[in-house]
Amino acid sequence: MFHSLCVAAVVEETPDARSIVFDVPPALRGEFAYLAGQFLTVRVDCDGELLQRCYSLSSAPGCDEDPRVTVKRVKGGRVSNWLLARLRAGDRVDVMGPQGRFVLDQTDAPLLFFAAGSGVTPILSLLKTALTTTSRSATLLYANRSADSVIFRDELASLQRASSQRLRVVHRFDGEHGPLDERSVRALGAEHRSASCYVCGPGPFMGLVERALVESGVETERIRTERFALGATASPASPSQVNGAAPEYVDVELRGSRHRVAYRSGQTLLQAARDAGLDAPYSCEEGFCGCCAADLLEGKVSMAADDALSEAEKRRGMILPCQSRPVTARCTFRFVDS
Repeated sequence: MFHSLCVAAVVEETPDARSIVFDVPPALRGEFAYLAGQFLTVRVDCDGELLQRCYSLSSAPGCDEDPRVTVKRVKGGRVSNWLLARLRAGDRVDVMGPQGRFVLDQTDAPLLFFAAGSGVTPILSLLKTALTTTSRSATLLYANRSADSVIFRDELASLQRASSQRLRVVHRFDGEHGPLDERSVRALGAEHRSASCYVCGPGPFMGLVERALVESGVETERIRTERFALGATASPASPSQVNGAAPEYVDVELRGSRHRVAYRSGQTLLQAARDAGLDAPYSCEEGFCGCCAADLLEGKVSMAADDALSEAEKRRGMILPCQSRPVTARCTFRFVDS
């Protein structure tokens, strides 16, 4: 559900990035309580069309009084450009409560973070929370085009000064050091094989880091990812791409109850659930936020994009209903975060 929130402040981080601080009224504080690493979904009216986008929280619970998202301008991005050009303190914006699974694990393992560009947004939240609520050590490799494009430069420097024994920040600039290479990542991975690893940034950056970490000996179960940009395969497959007869119905488990819903050929599983009136969890509907993640209990599906899922999650049968279409006569799935 969306709520109209007042913008308390708009803070310039770099020429192409702004942080938006929301004033959450007391009555909604519970609904907007969040975990470090989660995101908010923002809805705006762009020339008469309602558009929604997910933006990671750069604030940290217990460290910052009000929730804050950080938005970087995307070339051709309708919502990011609208927000950066028009939004001012005192304006109101429709915002959905926090979602997302890119959160700290419940271990004492050291933390190894990799970020590129605005991918640092959720990682800053994770980092601040880890430093204030745990005794875990942390290393951050942060890649940017140049020093001028570093988001949260002063905040990161302040954190490093205050936690010099526990935090190491490594800046990597394309113009000065060259683009990040697998050898550099492998070296960090070999040094931190027992660490919990968190990776966020553009697709090619994330692919390089994940591949190099595994090659360095880091177990895939220790690697968590958050993709904020879509790859070429993110669009749902057309019905003609899905082999197999479509079932007449699918079974959906939601909040402890099972529902049998009608299914039309070409629908995604999420569309079938929502068309049946079920209040299913979802946000981006493009396969990268993971809000609609579900366990496939019976049958098989064709999944157009699965970026939000780790290899371990896919191996144990987790799917993204917003990207999945059934390819067997029977299909049963259970929403995870419901």
